[in-house]
Amino acid sequence: MEFIPLEIEGVFGIIEPPQLDSRGSLTRVWDSNSVLGNFKLNQSSIVTNSKSGTLRGLHYQSEPFSESKVVECVSGKVFDVIVDLREGSSTYRKILEVVLGPAETYLGLFVPPGCAHGYITLEENSTLIYFMDREHSLEHSHGINWDDPSLSINWPRVPSLVSERDSKWPLLN
Repeated sequence: MEFIPLEIEGVFGIIEPPQLDSRGSLTRVWDSNSVLGNFKLNQSSIVTNSKSGTLRGLHYQSEPFSESKVVECVSGKVFDVIVDLREGSSTYRKILEVVLGPAETYLGLFVPPGCAHGYITLEENSTLIYFMDREHSLEHSHGINWDDPSLSINWPRVPSLVSERDSKWPLLN
């Protein structure tokens, strides 16, 4: 696995070309011997999205449950967004927009604690795997409205499916 530093401090793009043969493919989705050596895997989840235009996010957890996570799109394609919410960071309020998927440059991203994350599916049947270093805490779970005008995110399309919870997150101010 290759980890490429991206425009937000502490964010890495993950490259892992599949190994192909007549049977199909094999793609490594986790390797503890990487630049993420301090990352301690605590939880893992699979997220399926049957419809193109499904939006999830922008989510983050506050202390003491602020989490690092690896997000990988193992089927389909998503437009992924990270927003740096760390006030002391050199990239505070910077936004990273990147397309993820097995046929894209990046299979996934490493998202450090203190950053909000979300995506919109660009293809039907887009599936993501999440690896988190902290357990999920509903009490510490927060979000930012995906359409916050102060962020000027260049979403490639208008969402066709957004949960009620995600549509009601506050603006970032």
